[in-house]
Amino acid sequence: MRRADRIFGLICLGLSVWSIVEGLRFDFRTKFTPGPGFSPVCVGVVLGLFALWLIFNSYMRKGEEEDEKPILPGWAALRRVGLLFLILVGYTAVLFPVGFFIATWAMVFLILFLLEEYSPVKSVLYSVLFSGVTILVFQKWMEVRLPKGWLGLGF
Repeated sequence: MRRADRIFGLICLGLSVWSIVEGLRFDFRTKFTPGPGFSPVCVGVVLGLFALWLIFNSYMRKGEEEDEKPILPGWAALRRVGLLFLILVGYTAVLFPVGFFIATWAMVFLILFLLEEYSPVKSVLYSVLFSGVTILVFQKWMEVRLPKGWLGLGF
């Protein structure tokens, strides 16, 4: 696993250098606030420090044998990822036609029932609670317009 740590550390180090170089092309600060170059430079510095630590640490570990673990996950994990991907694609496809509440309720229900194997009662309860709280926060408190759908079930 040490070799994989070094490779990932080098990739992150390259990304950090790129972020810093691109961030320096913009103003680092404006009159009284950070400018558009502030965040990329700071993120690049932090990422670079973590990448250097990962590379250094991979050389300093002793006695650790290379793992015999497979690089890719098993079929069960890939099935879960594929199912989650299909659920999210379906959510995206039906969000505007059926509205935010129903689409979000169905997405959370399917994730809890199919992937997390909650009971149907818990899945319905948690999905209604999640959708309701999300509508309360975004539509009522933050005044964000959420899709109501053809049925007009926006609250």
